[in-house]
Amino acid sequence: MVDTLVVQTRCVREACFQTEAALMAELAQGQHPALLYIGCSDSRILPSHILDDHPGTVFTTRNIANIVPPYSATQQGETAVIAVLEYAVLHLKVADIVLCGHSCCGGMQALAHVEALEPGLRHWLQYAQDAQTHIPTEVKDAARLDALIEANVLLQLEHLRSYPFIAEAERAGTLRLHGWVYDLASERVRDYEAETGCFVEEAPFGA
Repeated sequence: MVDTLVVQTRCVREACFQTEAALMAELAQGQHPALLYIGCSDSRILPSHILDDHPGTVFTTRNIANIVPPYSATQQGETAVIAVLEYAVLHLKVADIVLCGHSCCGGMQALAHVEALEPGLRHWLQYAQDAQTHIPTEVKDAARLDALIEANVLLQLEHLRSYPFIAEAERAGTLRLHGWVYDLASERVRDYEAETGCFVEEAPFGA
């Protein structure tokens, strides 16, 4: 019996084939992406809406709350993300890593009641819990969530730099790390500027 999902999605693949057949035939020989995108698994987020994400240009990994476990966690068996990092940086030689959080992040909202979550989620979100320590107690509600999302991006950048080969590449100037927050409603990004210690939102579209 034919899988009905295969039938329902055939038109997508056919459209891609009609416009990208030559490109995909070339990419079948190998990939040379310049950028690694680390983002959230949230279904509302499409890297192609954020980056110039055509086949072959962006190496991608996504998970709950755009988390990068610290290098020390690899000794406890957290190897999925380090495998991506090693391949992207040491083999593909990407020049940029974009660590991208987003507004309305369910993972960040869940930190408020992490003890009530299922074991897998509770374990995974432990790598984001320290972001809460950077938020003043007087910051509440939507403002607190926005601040927590930004703090988590900075925490995950810190985790990235705990990997020796990433720290070494950044010091050598062959790798740049970027911390972004993507806003679902406006589709604009806020970029972390180390010089000012702030996230700066890009100008409105059409401005």
